Amino acid sequence: MPHRICALVVAGSVDVERAHSVGLHARLVHDGISVFPIDHCFSTYWAAVRGNGALLDLPRRGLPGLFPREAVLCDLVREVTGADEPRFAIVQTEYFGGVGGQWAAAFAGERRLTTDGASINEALAALGVRASASMDEFDVIGLGEFRSNPDYLDRYADLCDELGV
Repeated sequence: MPHRICALVVAGSVDVERAHSVGLHARLVHDGISVFPIDHCFSTYWAAVRGNGALLDLPRRGLPGLFPREAVLCDLVREVTGADEPRFAIVQTEYFGGVGGQWAAAFAGERRLTTDGASINEALAALGVRASASMDEFDVIGLGEFRSNPDYLDRYADLCDELGV
């Protein structure tokens, strides 16, 4: 069974109504950590609609081409948390039959907290998630059970086409 997700992981309390108004719907919530499925079309759409062409400080190499890079994600997290320097991560997996990869970057506002090549566990640890004796950070928040992104994200590809981005 494949594991193919992309998500915005947000630390702290979230205004659920405000999150819904910008297309963020939590798939998982665990001890002050909310996981919102996104994809590159989601971030491209919001960057275009808001006129924010800035990019996040991400490693120059090692990330897949479709990894969300748009700084508008930080703006959205600011809005839904009310924090000036919200802590969040972008995580992505692509596994099938145990073979594949994962990519992640954690931030405090626009300042990257993780090094180049960070694992999802490193990014989650930067947000305050702690492994237990029997589970790593990934499993502590339930990412193992979140296998694929929801179909509602497909609409962002169509919206990007309509905008010509």
